[in-house]
Amino acid sequence: MAKRWTCSLGHRIEADDEEELVRLVQEHMRREHGMELSRDRVRRQIREEE
Repeated sequence: MAKRWTCSLGHRIEADDEEELVRLVQEHMRREHGMELSRDRVRRQIREEE
């Protein structure tokens, strides 16, 4: 089952693997928003696709 994360500006990131999704979200936040998010914070925001 795919997992997804959506930033406050609507950018949506999806991945089949939670570790990959966390990495992609951290890269997005660093590159697009100049922010660092912890792995735990990203994990709390992940939703599963149905």
